[in-house]
Amino acid sequence: MYALGLTPWERRSLAGQWEPLLEGPGALEPGRALDVGCGSGRDAVHLAAHGWRVTAVDFADKALARARERAAEDGVEVQWVRGDVGELGRLGLEPGYTLLYDFGCIQGLSDSARRGAAAGLTELAAPGARLLFLAFKAGRRVLLPRGMDREHLVALLGDGWDLEHAESVVTEDMPPPVRRAQPTLYRLARRTSVPGDLTLSP
Repeated sequence: MYALGLTPWERRSLAGQWEPLLEGPGALEPGRALDVGCGSGRDAVHLAAHGWRVTAVDFADKALARARERAAEDGVEVQWVRGDVGELGRLGLEPGYTLLYDFGCIQGLSDSARRGAAAGLTELAAPGARLLFLAFKAGRRVLLPRGMDREHLVALLGDGWDLEHAESVVTEDMPPPVRRAQPTLYRLARRTSVPGDLTLSP
């Protein structure tokens, strides 16, 4: 999609996306953030400028090159990692991220890669961490990712996460194919404990 120049995720309003989480009385305390499928680094650089320590993962060399340029232009530091999101838990990243987000990457993966990515998210998230997940509604499409519905996402992530909120992010300025795909933003929280876990007393 980068080769074709078809990157609708690059058109999102960063201020509108992040302001509720970064500013105001309910703002998250800056900590460690994991950008899954970072693309050209818009979100990673934005968060880094707000005091977050960001690790950003992508497999596209062209996107990562632009991301590094963007970070240099804005004078911020981001840990850029070239890697397969489907192998997220095997990239040598240190667990404990308090904010994780994927704005359209995992929805386009194969089923096995989706499971690998979800396992990595769960492994790397700190207890109570927040996950932002953007996906199209499930459907068959020529160029755009096949997407996933709410029940697919909840089943993919399993018992380790609670779905807190879901909202449509369709806007009139989106290209018609993207509007028809009905992009939806989900917010989830990593459970501090999972039913069925066994806690051993010392």
